[in-house]
Amino acid sequence: MSVPQQAGQPTAQQVGTHFFVLTLDKPGQFMVTQEGTCTPPPGHSRQDMYRLIYQAVTANDPDLAGASVAFFSLEPNRL
Repeated sequence: MSVPQQAGQPTAQQVGTHFFVLTLDKPGQFMVTQEGTCTPPPGHSRQDMYRLIYQAVTANDPDLAGASVAFFSLEPNRL
């Protein structure tokens, strides 16, 4: 059984092959969780992607620079 795409609904290729969740913590200040999708380049490891995602998230918000990672998950984006 296939589910028809609705107008404007992104395909799996558009949203990325992997889903991530990253929770950053600055004790006594804040904790924030970011989630999204990505497509790892060929040959990249889980650690490579962890570093790239951390850098991308912290680059978007200078207040997050130096935050500790409380949680990280990177899994194939499929059911």
